[in-house]
Amino acid sequence: MFFVYCESMARNMRTFFISFLAALSLVLYVTPAAAQGNVSGKPENFIDFKAVQPDGKTLSLSDFAGKGKYLLVDFWASWCGPCREEIPRLKDIYYQYKDKGLDIVGVPCHDKVKDTLEAVEEFKVPWTQILNAPGNVPVKYGFSYIPYIILIGPDGTILEKDLRGDDLWTAVKKYIK
Repeated sequence: MFFVYCESMARNMRTFFISFLAALSLVLYVTPAAAQGNVSGKPENFIDFKAVQPDGKTLSLSDFAGKGKYLLVDFWASWCGPCREEIPRLKDIYYQYKDKGLDIVGVPCHDKVKDTLEAVEEFKVPWTQILNAPGNVPVKYGFSYIPYIILIGPDGTILEKDLRGDDLWTAVKKYIK
């Protein structure tokens, strides 16, 4: 009986230890990204980056953000199913709000330029894509998955992050009347 009790305790301890390690690894994984977020409550400005386009010109996020319009920045990839699912919604928002002070810019992440351009053509995406963005852009913005869509205000402050689906519509309607 004593050995059965000890074996049961050992199993429970293993389960506890495995659960503890899983929780600890989650905390350690999430904390660096969360540390980059805005915990001060002060307005957070967009983080600029530059990318050389296939035609040799350089585009920056600052070419679009902080220019007096609201800006949705769609971090996406042509191979990403959920990213592709958001494109029709983004197109609807774009056509409904483009004359009311909204623009959209796409930032393909970890995607081949050829594949991005094929997806842009397939979906007839009307907004600019900043191709060849630096690989550290997701780290700068604190995300580890796509699609990741942010809304930047006319003054360059980030108003909303991690927008998808109905939350995307809600955010746009909240700021653009």
